[in-house]
Amino acid sequence: MNDHVKSRPERLFSYDFTVLTLAATFGFCNIAVFYGFGSYLNRLAMDPAWWGPLLAAEPLAAFCLRPLLSVLITPRNALALARSSLVGMGLALCSYPFAQSIETILLVRLCHGVAFVCLVSSVTVLLAQVLPRTLAGRAFGYFSLSALVPYAVMPPLAEWLLPVLGREDRVYACCAVFVLPALALLAPLGRRLGRRAMAGVAGTGRPTLAQVRQSLASPAVRLLLLANLFLFLSTTLIFFFIKPFALRLGLADPGLFFTVSTGASIATRVLAGPAYDKLPREALLLAALLGLVVCIAGFAATTGEGRLLSLAAGYGLCLGVAMPLANAVMFDLSQPAMRGTNLNLMLFMMDTAYVFGPLAGGAVLAAEAGYPALFFTAAGCALTAGLFVAPLAIGGWRIRRQGDV
Repeated sequence: MNDHVKSRPERLFSYDFTVLTLAATFGFCNIAVFYGFGSYLNRLAMDPAWWGPLLAAEPLAAFCLRPLLSVLITPRNALALARSSLVGMGLALCSYPFAQSIETILLVRLCHGVAFVCLVSSVTVLLAQVLPRTLAGRAFGYFSLSALVPYAVMPPLAEWLLPVLGREDRVYACCAVFVLPALALLAPLGRRLGRRAMAGVAGTGRPTLAQVRQSLASPAVRLLLLANLFLFLSTTLIFFFIKPFALRLGLADPGLFFTVSTGASIATRVLAGPAYDKLPREALLLAALLGLVVCIAGFAATTGEGRLLSLAAGYGLCLGVAMPLANAVMFDLSQPAMRGTNLNLMLFMMDTAYVFGPLAGGAVLAAEAGYPALFFTAAGCALTAGLFVAPLAIGGWRIRRQGDV
């Protein structure tokens, strides 16, 4: 387990890493299937005033719980919690056909969100135990596919199942089957990552308040957390508001933007993965953030769909570099005992952005500033993320220069 076992040769695609990636993939499959949840609420004749709260209930659970889970989940209890979370997700999915009122849907959504955030936080802690430090860049690039691939697979699968099953809630319940292979894959991990296996390993207990304070007192940790917050603020503004902008440009299928950007992001993570561990990570992260600034600012001057899709490809490429490397840099600079906690705090920055990003974007458009102002705001967020990363890149350059002298 990374720093605890030195005699093992470093290998990325171990059983542990592969299983954790697949388990996370199955978990995200059970979230991606809700891409059309608004249409489902419309079919149930729900008051449109409740659509927002019902949609937000699940990510809100993550926003509220993640800071607490970052400290409470340890390598000693993470595997048991991951298994329990999968069971909880399966039960929540099976409950949707029985939830037909605002109150019951809200309850199911909150329970679903709690189970999902517990699963992702637990898998993140376990991942921090099995990743080889020298391959962290490539590892986070591949692991992040667990959150991307389901959004490419589940919408067409759900559309195929809908005519067969007749209702969206039955499709949701049917997707509970994904929990079973995830549970089966996690079963053998108990020998290496279970409570008993971790009991004698140093640094796998719950971090003390002093350790948390010491970690957060590190300028590098604070800079990277802030960089991740502003990175996701920039991307949430694009994610939630690009569709109406694309329709204004005359793009017949706004989903093409996400197809192109996601395809570019996946291809970058797969093909460029080895470079993440060979080139200076902080400098590469900074370059990707600056590239993101250019692409997002370019949206403001876009007047045709061809240019929009070209920028979408560049946007996806930059995200394919920036997002995995941000986690890899945090993994590298964290103390072994704090890696799981710090990686979960990175996720909390993402949760925060998904709560406040849409509010900021809505405020910009409500002020009738227009989409160019929205995109320049998003570009400013990406630039701010780059400014927070710049001291880390400069510091890394100085260390390498001193090593060459």
